[in-house]
Amino acid sequence: MVNKNIIRFEFTKKDGLKYISHLDLQRAVARIIKRSNIPIRYTEGFNPHPKMVFGLPLSVGCESECELLDVYIIMDEKRPGVPLYTPEEFKRDIKPNLPSGLGFVRAFYPEKSFTDIKSAKYKISVELNDAQDICEDIIKILALPMTVTKKSKSGPKEVDISPMIFDYQVEQCEKNLSLYLELSAAQNEFLNPEYVMSGLKNNLTILNKIEYYTVLRSAIVFK
Repeated sequence: MVNKNIIRFEFTKKDGLKYISHLDLQRAVARIIKRSNIPIRYTEGFNPHPKMVFGLPLSVGCESECELLDVYIIMDEKRPGVPLYTPEEFKRDIKPNLPSGLGFVRAFYPEKSFTDIKSAKYKISVELNDAQDICEDIIKILALPMTVTKKSKSGPKEVDISPMIFDYQVEQCEKNLSLYLELSAAQNEFLNPEYVMSGLKNNLTILNKIEYYTVLRSAIVFK
């Protein structure tokens, strides 16, 4: 069912903005929304904040083509269920105020909640030091249980992340390696792609020597 209390804003986060933290992104977007005169609702209490929720926080250093933000819009008090603002108006008002690195994709009334997020798709790009073909080696490693050390509230613990790797594909052109992953992004089973790279580097010497690679989130998948 379409929720007209919310406008879902889908945007890209690229270039230099990939280095800002999620908290800084929240602050920046709140200022952009205010500057755009979007009729957003505010939380109640002594220190009201714009009522908005990000779908899936992005790690610092990662780029994205599909960031999601739910913006809670003021409704018409005289006509219950009728919004005072539409996705078309949101697009018109916010686009001129977006800085370089934040790109408008679309604005729409959502049909599904963020609790329905199942997975996220990523592209990891690596430039190898030599042209050695390692695609088959990576596929073999990904097909086996992969144990990594994950941080938790109770401290570091060893976790087999292989059940949270839903799909993978590896492509290589000389020294350029591309790894396409679909990883669990459910609330209690979110897998950061950095853990996959950590597992691969622990099992493959040629990758263990790599210090720099790029991560791009290309899609968020709902149930």
